[in-house]
Amino acid sequence: MLLALLGLSLALRLWGIHDRLPDASLRINVLDDSVIEETDRTTMGRAWSLWRGGTQQFDPNPHTGGWPALSFYLTLGLQYLYKVYYSLSSGGGATAADFQQHISGRGAAPMFLFARIVGALIGTLTVYLTYRIGAKVAGRAVGLLAGLFLAANTLHIFTSQHVSDPNLLALLFVLLAAPPLLRLAEGGSVRDSVYAGAMIGLAGACKYVPLILALPLALAQLRRGPKRVAPEARPKRLRDRLTALLERHPLAAGLLAILTSLFLASPFLFIDWKRTVIDIAGQRRALFSDWVGQTVFPISLPTYLAVSLPHVMGWPAYLLGIAGLVLLWRQGRVTRMFVWIPLVIVLANGMLKSPQERYVLVALPFLHIAAAYALVRSVAWARTRVPALRMRSIPGRAVPFVLAAAAVAWPLPDLFVTRHALSLPDSRHVVKRWIDANVDPNKPMAVELYGPVFQMGERAMVIWPFFATQSQLARPTFHPEFLDGIQIHVASGEISRRFQAEPAKYPVENAYYRWLHDHATVLWESEDEKMSGPHIVVRRLLPNISTRAERDSIFAAAMPEPNHVNRVELWAWDFAKLFARIGDHVRAEEWARRGLKVDVESMEGPLRSQLAMALYRQGKIDSAEVEIRIAIQKQPKNPTFRIYHASMLSDLGRFPGALEEARNAYELSGQDPRVHINIAQTLGQLGRYDEAVSELLLVPPGNPQRGLALRDAAILLLNHSDRPAAALDYLRESIRLDPNQEQADLVRQQIARLEAVLSRR
Repeated sequence: MLLALLGLSLALRLWGIHDRLPDASLRINVLDDSVIEETDRTTMGRAWSLWRGGTQQFDPNPHTGGWPALSFYLTLGLQYLYKVYYSLSSGGGATAADFQQHISGRGAAPMFLFARIVGALIGTLTVYLTYRIGAKVAGRAVGLLAGLFLAANTLHIFTSQHVSDPNLLALLFVLLAAPPLLRLAEGGSVRDSVYAGAMIGLAGACKYVPLILALPLALAQLRRGPKRVAPEARPKRLRDRLTALLERHPLAAGLLAILTSLFLASPFLFIDWKRTVIDIAGQRRALFSDWVGQTVFPISLPTYLAVSLPHVMGWPAYLLGIAGLVLLWRQGRVTRMFVWIPLVIVLANGMLKSPQERYVLVALPFLHIAAAYALVRSVAWARTRVPALRMRSIPGRAVPFVLAAAAVAWPLPDLFVTRHALSLPDSRHVVKRWIDANVDPNKPMAVELYGPVFQMGERAMVIWPFFATQSQLARPTFHPEFLDGIQIHVASGEISRRFQAEPAKYPVENAYYRWLHDHATVLWESEDEKMSGPHIVVRRLLPNISTRAERDSIFAAAMPEPNHVNRVELWAWDFAKLFARIGDHVRAEEWARRGLKVDVESMEGPLRSQLAMALYRQGKIDSAEVEIRIAIQKQPKNPTFRIYHASMLSDLGRFPGALEEARNAYELSGQDPRVHINIAQTLGQLGRYDEAVSELLLVPPGNPQRGLALRDAAILLLNHSDRPAAALDYLRESIRLDPNQEQADLVRQQIARLEAVLSRR
């Protein structure tokens, strides 16, 4: 029976595990592709940033305190194992660069699949541990039933298909902590306290909330005071004295084990404590804030009890679980300790603002054990009082089976529906392919989050900001007047539906979506019956939506004081870059100035630079030079700003200053060979032609700019030196290296003229 249970568990977790893997043909950065489950992207991305396949020096610091790091380190180990497999399958000669290139292409999908399969195995292990705990607490029948309930649980199945999901890992360690906690309730030993504490600490190294189990650990030992030891019996050696001290204070030993294991499994929570404090503060703001379209009560506990847990478990199992907890509480100290575990987990999560079903995954095995216990007890009670339900009768055999089947089957429709949806093409991928085939990359486009994802620079586009919590921070952007100049709008129903769920709370946002519905033409819309993912609508916008004065007035009213929100300033910066790309420098200037009014200190340098280039392209060189100097003051080590400044100084005739800035850019860029071309241009303007030619020849062979550098060197030789043979050689090499370069036909004509001239000599 147990082997069949585990086989069923694994089969359910392997079913459809290949859905939503990275698709290299879409040319999307895997870590940005919202089609791939968020946990997979986060754990893979953080782990990859630690080593990038061996192409960078290993950095064990994940640089985040929002998540403890154990899930990242496990993923890192899986990535390394996959690299070993890749190296062996490639004949053993693959370099770190080869592996990185492999992952950037088609190798990401098999690496994700490998890591997911490990997750499925861990999920199956937690089913076995649930059986073992249930059998210990209430007998083998309860253990098998509880294991069956968990094996068929939809939330547990899908969580087991993630890459190193921290909720699943926390569940694993909580299940490992449960037996010693129960033994401590019986009396136990210091070893039980240390083992339980260590497992709680490891659970906390995956998710912070399981650290609340330190409370049951303390409750298990409240009645046990420290052991008294006669002075003459006290050990002399320090090691023995320390051991004896821990044996006298088992609770202190357990709490110390929590801290020790937490530190060992996620050390940079302590080492990089400033980052941890900042990130936990951010998490606290998010978890205690309203979530758009989701928050109902001041705390989430009522929603967990009345909605989330019944949905996750199914009403039959949920009601049986509540009854089972009551029955177990009445059985004595040991089973009361068992009840404390799910109780404190649900209570701790219930104090947060918004309910998330995955947060209570850790409580599910214990609730399922309680449900199985209640089922077994109720059947036994009924058989003693109802003769028709005795074991040998047909009803006696059928009733427990029917009850168990109802508890197992109730959530299954949700499993089948979700599994079917995940097997369908995702609307975000389908619409990306449609846009790639039908929309000019330079046509201005606005894209909402949870919509299609494009690589940086792939299109002239702006990403509309949205916050699931503290949504009012992005409210100033939700005005249709700001869409002026945009030709294509891509809306994701995942955002609009949240605002529509609470129309009185989000009047500005809902008015924005009504305007889109009434004033824009639908070009493409996802077919919900044939696709999964958010409902996406692509619309064509009409020109002349608003004037500059109207936009300025609306922005001033929507944001009378700077709100210092980074994402809103990025929105304005996206607009400025979009219009700069299509050559509308007046609008680029407008949006750069608008972004500066948001007043985000870290963004001022890039926005000043964008403003400077917009002014420069309009011929306002003096004003542009002032802005780029401010940008350099904000980010003095940015080589691009120095290049821009050098160009402006050259146009102003301030050539020595331009040369100095170009050389500064070369050093700040890590001696980027491309900067030799900028330095050479300034040397040429200073009349130092031989130096300019020498500078151009410093662009090394193999560099993409080598062909351009040789062409410029040839032009200098032809215009300022009597060296046509050398110029001809450079032009021939230039056209060989870059046959499709700008003015390639003129270069070929010049080669022909030089060949004719030199042949007559």
